[in-house]
Amino acid sequence: MNQDIYKQAIQALFEGRATPLQKAFLEEWLADVNHQELYFLWLEEWERQNPQLIVDTESARLRLPNQTEITEKKTAAVHPLGGRPTFYWWLVASVVFLVAIGTYVFRDSVRYKHYETSYGELLTIHLPDESRVILNANSILKVPRFGFGSNSREVFLKGEAEFSVKHLPNHGRFIVRTPDQLEVKVLGTEFMVYSRARGSKVVLNKGKVQLRSLKDRTIKPLIITTGDVVTISSQGRLLLRHHQPVALHAGWKEHRFTFQNTSVSEIAYQLTERFGTQIVIADSALAKRTLGGTFKAESAEKFLQVIADLLEVRVIPNDTVAGKPQTYTLTY
Repeated sequence: MNQDIYKQAIQALFEGRATPLQKAFLEEWLADVNHQELYFLWLEEWERQNPQLIVDTESARLRLPNQTEITEKKTAAVHPLGGRPTFYWWLVASVVFLVAIGTYVFRDSVRYKHYETSYGELLTIHLPDESRVILNANSILKVPRFGFGSNSREVFLKGEAEFSVKHLPNHGRFIVRTPDQLEVKVLGTEFMVYSRARGSKVVLNKGKVQLRSLKDRTIKPLIITTGDVVTISSQGRLLLRHHQPVALHAGWKEHRFTFQNTSVSEIAYQLTERFGTQIVIADSALAKRTLGGTFKAESAEKFLQVIADLLEVRVIPNDTVAGKPQTYTLTY
């Protein structure tokens, strides 16, 4: 049967208007594992075309045929000259039903390969299109399992990473998306993206990059060039700074920290992001003291000892609960 019929039925299912006949088509079509890649490609296409719609997986599950409907349909389909018993068709229907539910509810893990780093860990990833990603500690990168490079090159980042994007003969765009709805679009270049709880930042090593915040679509896309650094506010506003020292933002690849009159409170925050260590600053005056220079440390403990020596303060390890991050107190 023409694949367009199934595509129309799937789109109708996503929109909550599928007919019983369309659902019946999909039950048998999804039973073939060879159709799963096409199914998720169509789902991704529909989600891109309907970004304003939020898929409710519970409602989607309820829109599928219930067990009684499936059993009755399969029983009625038994050949009059003899065929499989009712129990057989009930079992087949159950399997089809569970496969359909499982693939929909867990579609994120099926559609995307997840790369994740723990605290203090760096990971180099080589993508199918020969682009390279260096993932910083405490970060997650999602890459489509199906169609990456041929249909689109779109990845999702939470944390921090450096991208070296290969320019393809077909001029295919490479897009990075972040949780705060930042869209970074390039053809082929090198850049870094930082996206954590307190906001996002893009640092361009070379080439050109187009940035757009989907939070406020009235804001025009911003084109940046080599040496530009852009920070994104919680409202989606883009703040551009030209001619910035890129190396200042890339030290994490070599476990280096670079500070320029940086407060102790900010340093503590960066250590928490990188290593997961919780740091309590006992004195407000100590929190405001600043530090400058470049330091290399592969653990929070080593760097805290540097702070203790430079600022002449004490670092006191606190008692911790099993499974919880180590906590330290900085005090005079």
